Amino acid sequence: MARLTALRWLAWTAAAGMFLVLVMGVTVTTTGSAEGCGRDWPLCHGRFIPDFAVATAIEFSHRAITGVEGVLIVLLAVLTAAFYWNRRPIRVLVPLMVAFLLLQAGMGAWAVKYPQLPVVLALHFGISLVALASTVLVALYLGLLDKPAPAPAGRAVTAAAWGLAAYLYVLVYSGAYIRHVGATAGCASWPLCASPVNLLHRGLAGLALLLALGFVLLVKAQAPGRRDLLTGAWLLAGMLLVQALAGAYLVWAGFSLLPELTHAAVTGLVFTAAANLCLRVMLGQPSRVSRQAVVGGLIPESVASGTRTS
Repeated sequence: MARLTALRWLAWTAAAGMFLVLVMGVTVTTTGSAEGCGRDWPLCHGRFIPDFAVATAIEFSHRAITGVEGVLIVLLAVLTAAFYWNRRPIRVLVPLMVAFLLLQAGMGAWAVKYPQLPVVLALHFGISLVALASTVLVALYLGLLDKPAPAPAGRAVTAAAWGLAAYLYVLVYSGAYIRHVGATAGCASWPLCASPVNLLHRGLAGLALLLALGFVLLVKAQAPGRRDLLTGAWLLAGMLLVQALAGAYLVWAGFSLLPELTHAAVTGLVFTAAANLCLRVMLGQPSRVSRQAVVGGLIPESVASGTRTS
């Protein structure tokens, strides 16, 4: 138990660090500090510790925090895999967490070394979201290891959870792309504006909130016993509402630094909340061994449905 508790603390520390990396990355982009270390990577102006100007300090701090976070992720991955590799979610989440950390670092280095198109810069933000979500999911799953497996959520709820997460990822990517092409400056009012692109994005964001509320109703109808799913669905709907308010704040404040950071931070929380739903609907699925046992008549289906996925 002490080992699991320590691992949970490490996981949540790594998750908090990944959130900080996300916010620092947005700070670098918003303040135009991406070239604060010149075209050098991983060094800064050819030095391990450079002379600091504001842009240099921001970019160097981002790299330093990312380096520390990398150590935390590797340590978490090694220990989690060593103790719980027999669990199927761990076999999926740990490689995903490490892979997207490496992708995130690689994209950051690429953005420094070579000029990037807006589509690639938006992808960098999207990769950062998956890196954050996968780390949080590892922490969440470690917190569920000593709890009984939940009842199956059902195919409709499972499909809806994954569909909603995919929709939100596309929505977030489109928002990041709009920002990087500079289209946000053409829309100085909220909720309506003269820019069709921005108006479309806001409409899709409004639809996301309606879909989240629809998911709440679906869980109530199809999986009334899954209080964890209902709580997660309400959390997602609430975060989407906060996201809308953050978007309004961003426009009304003239796209200054603090609103930009607030909007990006809430975006990370929204996608993580959606990913949490995906994890929880999968935890109710019986393992392959249990399904085979049911087919063979070795164990009752009711017992198999309560077996934690492993």
